[in-house]
Amino acid sequence: MPSWQCCRAAGLTAKLMEYVAQAAGERPSIDFALALLADTYNLPQEAPFILFAVSRCSGWLAHALEQVAASRLIRPRARYVGIPPQAL
Repeated sequence: MPSWQCCRAAGLTAKLMEYVAQAAGERPSIDFALALLADTYNLPQEAPFILFAVSRCSGWLAHALEQVAASRLIRPRARYVGIPPQAL
């Protein structure tokens, strides 16, 4: 893609993000960025989902390696305070 097209696309993207933020009351999510990436590089339609899944898996693997290196499980500090599960 020529540099002038990249600049134009970046400007349009910024305007679209601004519009979405005003209309929805929140900034666009990672889904927006992944769809934009897939469109920019003419990736297959399922590419955003695959990219998201691969990045999530790499994060999980990083946490697993961190736990192995520390020789202990990483436990969240939050506690469930909802309705207790029913016995089966």
